[in-house]
Amino acid sequence: MNRNTVPWRYRILAVLSPLALLALWALVTMQELVTPILLPPPLAVLAALKDMVAEGYSGVDLGTHVVSSLRRVGIAFVAGAVCGTMVGLLRGRVIEIDALFLVPSEIVRPIPPLGLIPLFILWFGIGETSKILLMFLSIFLITMVNAQAGARACGLDTLRAAQSMGASGWQTFRFVVFPTALPQIMTGLRVAMGTGLTILVAAELLGGDRGLGFLILDASSFFRTTYVFAGIILIGLIGFVSDLVLVALRGRIIHWEGKR
Repeated sequence: MNRNTVPWRYRILAVLSPLALLALWALVTMQELVTPILLPPPLAVLAALKDMVAEGYSGVDLGTHVVSSLRRVGIAFVAGAVCGTMVGLLRGRVIEIDALFLVPSEIVRPIPPLGLIPLFILWFGIGETSKILLMFLSIFLITMVNAQAGARACGLDTLRAAQSMGASGWQTFRFVVFPTALPQIMTGLRVAMGTGLTILVAAELLGGDRGLGFLILDASSFFRTTYVFAGIILIGLIGFVSDLVLVALRGRIIHWEGKR
């Protein structure tokens, strides 16, 4: 959908839907349909967030927690996206490479990240390496599958047309295969970023005293539900902003999409 042609009804609904959810949340808590220990009121969560901004959490200011999580996710995302996209594009066009990765990737892909935590602790310890690699693996697999699908979407007739015009193998890949795969690659990046943030909490199970995942897990251990919700909301906002950035990049990079 072209941003310039988005109907006003779309914009209104996009604003009203979160407001409706917030109103429903407030109504449920005001009517005491759920105990506050399970679902605290929105104002209580806001108060906890203000307290963390002013006082920090567990002796560490909120900015440090946010930066620690962003650094871990950022490193894992960049490394996983670059490696996954490269391998996926190669798998989509080179049958030998596809065969090489087929069985290992299809065995590892269904395994939930939580199931890998004991192995990552044994192999890499409880430091930063294990946290980043846990997210890297999931991001790598998602971007690889999407890039592979995008590369395979390039039609044989298109490839033959480029070759008939004298394009070399690299030129065919650069100007035909890669642009064709870009929409799928960008979709994979959006999914991978969301997955990376989802796994963040699991990754920060691996020791440490910094990060939003640590904040959520520590607060849940002491039944500080308002802080749990505040941490979850912060991760959600980071995911929302990062997705907006990726959507904007998609619009600039794939500028021909949706045009006739």
